[in-house]
Amino acid sequence: MGLQVTRSEDCLIFYGLTPELTKFKDVYNSISEFMEKKQINDPSDRFNLILFLPDGPNYLDHFTFDPNNILSMLKSVEDNISRANIAGGVFVATTFVIEVFKKISEKIFRLLIIIDEGAYKIPAHYLPALEELIKKVKDMPFFIDIIFIGQLDYEERNKLTKLVTLTKGELYEISKIKELNLLLVKLSDKKYITQPIFGQQKIQVIHEENQPFYINLADDPERLNEISTCSICFQQSNEGIVRCPSCHTVAHEVCWAQWAQTSNIGIPHVFRCHNCFNILKLDKTYIINVHAGKIPTIVELNKMEKKNVVDYLRQMEAQSKPQVIQTEDPFAADIRAMIEAKKEEVGVLETKKKRKKKKKTFVSICPNCSKIIVGNKMKCPACGFNLF
Repeated sequence: MGLQVTRSEDCLIFYGLTPELTKFKDVYNSISEFMEKKQINDPSDRFNLILFLPDGPNYLDHFTFDPNNILSMLKSVEDNISRANIAGGVFVATTFVIEVFKKISEKIFRLLIIIDEGAYKIPAHYLPALEELIKKVKDMPFFIDIIFIGQLDYEERNKLTKLVTLTKGELYEISKIKELNLLLVKLSDKKYITQPIFGQQKIQVIHEENQPFYINLADDPERLNEISTCSICFQQSNEGIVRCPSCHTVAHEVCWAQWAQTSNIGIPHVFRCHNCFNILKLDKTYIINVHAGKIPTIVELNKMEKKNVVDYLRQMEAQSKPQVIQTEDPFAADIRAMIEAKKEEVGVLETKKKRKKKKKTFVSICPNCSKIIVGNKMKCPACGFNLF
């Protein structure tokens, strides 16, 4: 049994159009109208932009309510936009969405990819890694829509179709840039999700095979040994007091356990901080015992009002305007290899062109710092944590 619902949406636009093939001015107005229409439909929708410059992928450090921040970024880098790497862009965009999801709730995330024939194709051996990552996050919920301008070959169409199908998104093919505006107007409509319900209560669902990913993503509350006032029951105590590592909000562990009963993310012992929405976790057995009444609670949590996430996000953006982030393309080495291989093709015998079998690329998450890691590494490159 399910209910078709929609929510406030965070849309990350992947601008992957090649300057030599597509004029910037022909696209600018279409993207502007897309964001304008979405804001008219729902002023709580937010936007971000990812594109490739010579130094790699660039994006804003957080989603913004103001479309002008996106348009200003586009204009400022117009002359330096370079050929897009689809695989690298999808990976960076998805890992960015994971970080946002960790800190906010009640959002639908959409990755809107706009590319043409000039973009670097997805290497076949990287496709399983992208699929593995997307399978983990599609329950957020997370959609991928792709617009391809030009002639798409059979092999690449299959790769892109696999990515959008995983998230119940769509692949759109248009032959001319003039068709983009009408399509973007259509795509400005809300995405709907099927929300399971029991009676009158909505139930968030995380598929069992993906639960370890979200458990790893969650932070453990920090234990305090000093007398503090619980932000939920407002009673002072020095026993069972913990705090959120993100916003330092203090609460009784048992109060948060009761709060988790109605505020978990689809896993009973993984829930969101009632102040900053960061994902937290408690011991699974402890949570079960609290909910079963085996551990006495301090107050009835149903008296506590939930914070409005949109008001919270507007407050945060007012304090800190989005800044452009430049990051590394995780698949750049493969793109460089493709370029070098093409240079060597002329005059090289077919027998010398045999390549070694590529190893499968894996995606994992560091259990210590939550960094997304590509490949079979012994240590996390961010924090040095031993992975094996």
